[in-house]
Amino acid sequence: MEAQIILAKCPQSSKLYGMRVEKRNGDWVRTWAFSLSESQASHEGYDNNVISGSLDAVDNYPGCPYCEAIGFVVHGINCGKMSCYHGEESMKCEWCGEIMSGISEASSFEVSGEGF
Repeated sequence: MEAQIILAKCPQSSKLYGMRVEKRNGDWVRTWAFSLSESQASHEGYDNNVISGSLDAVDNYPGCPYCEAIGFVVHGINCGKMSCYHGEESMKCEWCGEIMSGISEASSFEVSGEGF
């Protein structure tokens, strides 16, 4: 089984967290999420992981460790990084600071972990 950790930030807490993903039947699925510091992420090399495809959550996926969101968005125009999503029409990207507008929950993506 192929598994990786990808990074996301919570817009409500401005904190980083890791998402464990597994490849199942050719698609990625989210199986677990946990709080994480930038130094831990860098030390473990999680900031170098890049994946693409669909990213459904398993039934018992706990969501963001800070706000419990299951949904996510990927800021594909500028930085390609993930953030929690609660149905907002616009929000500030916690990674690059740019305002994203006209957004919707991601279902397929390419996520880059590089940099903080």
